[in-house]
Amino acid sequence: MSVSRGAASGDRCVLALAVMALLDVGCGRSNRSDALSDAALRYHNAQYDLTFSLPASWQGYTVAVREWVGQTYLSATDQVAVTDYGPLVVLRHPEWKADDLYQDIPILVFTRRQWDDHHQGRFIIGVGGVEVELGHNPAHVFAISSRFNAADSVKGWKEATEAVGRNMAANGPPLYAQ
Repeated sequence: MSVSRGAASGDRCVLALAVMALLDVGCGRSNRSDALSDAALRYHNAQYDLTFSLPASWQGYTVAVREWVGQTYLSATDQVAVTDYGPLVVLRHPEWKADDLYQDIPILVFTRRQWDDHHQGRFIIGVGGVEVELGHNPAHVFAISSRFNAADSVKGWKEATEAVGRNMAANGPPLYAQ
């Protein structure tokens, strides 16, 4: 994943994602086939009915499924408790190396109930940032952390951000206003 950097720079990335999505939707590009017509690759996970389009430069990408963890602060015991968890689908560029990082695209998969609970503040994921909806289907909501690309020193961060923006625009309006 990415390495943390200053808040101003992270805010710039969140703003860039939001602007890209608004511009694409505002220009009438809410049709999935139009917004992603230049995408050469499509990742599809049948279990969650998740489809994500990637640029041609991601040919040979790999996928790892990990787990996100939702936590809640319990004031009565002054402890943090794990209250929920779910799949985290990580799309990794073929040029990624442990000693020469390339930006991953980590997609959180929520059930609709989990997304509602998270949106209502019943649990949080990670430290800093917010989870932004990429799309949804009748059973699941797909999201990404606003800080997924927080280290602009990592190769491919801009390309990954653009791919996320194109997918967000193609999936139409989110369940909740961001």
